[in-house]
Amino acid sequence: MASRWMPTLLTLALLLIGGRHGQTAQAAPPASSPAAARHLLLSDDLLDRMIAVARERQALEKSHPGTDEDDSDDDDDTGVPTLASMANRMDADPDTRAMLARHGFTGKSYLLAMTTLAHAGAQVRMAGTKWASTMPGAASVDPRNIGFYKQHAAKISTLNALNNPDYSPEEDARLAHDLRSIDPEDFDDCVLLIPATLPLTPLAEPGSIATTPASRIELARATGKVAEQFHSERLKKDFTIIADEVRRHAHEPRIESASLAAALEDTRIWATGRCKGSGS
Repeated sequence: MASRWMPTLLTLALLLIGGRHGQTAQAAPPASSPAAARHLLLSDDLLDRMIAVARERQALEKSHPGTDEDDSDDDDDTGVPTLASMANRMDADPDTRAMLARHGFTGKSYLLAMTTLAHAGAQVRMAGTKWASTMPGAASVDPRNIGFYKQHAAKISTLNALNNPDYSPEEDARLAHDLRSIDPEDFDDCVLLIPATLPLTPLAEPGSIATTPASRIELARATGKVAEQFHSERLKKDFTIIADEVRRHAHEPRIESASLAAALEDTRIWATGRCKGSGS
């Protein structure tokens, strides 16, 4: 299926946010770096081609329902998704590569366009708050791209809706409002928690996905390093437990760990109380 490797703006936003804390940014392709984004100007032609890609992908999904392939190998060897792995897989998949080429993109150039749009959108959403300057790539966002985003909000909403059937402008606005109202002391932990949890959540499901011992050991190492970056002592403890459990079960066919599941559930409870904003 040609849409298999196509990320949404939400996916990219999570990766970009996580990138400020290390893992996802380390392997990002040069074309998706802040320096590269600084030199790309958003334009009507670029946005129209991005929308054309989304429309073609949607048409392919409708004409081939239920044929999506297994996505269990979407991540790199550590189980952590990266912009580099997304670009490589998009370019390696013949259908996706051909679809992008029809609209003047490669995997890397498409991701550059999407990440540039995501950076500009983050600045629009966080404008007027102390967080605007702390968002990933904030210093490199071209003011002209921020202006473009504001002036083309309706077309960007169209792109979001094509990429995500559940998208709604109202929900997008609500989420942005909630993010703006998050307690400043919790902000860094909240933006680190989501990408840090993504590769771990499947491990707590009954009969977790079997992977190689080496990949689990590397995931445990990376998770332990993430634990050190949290401000919250509670999250540090949870992620230390998770790292220890992943390492302890590295050579087993399946991870069956009540301690790991409990620690992940505690991070969810923490996030529910701290990462949704005041709503006021």
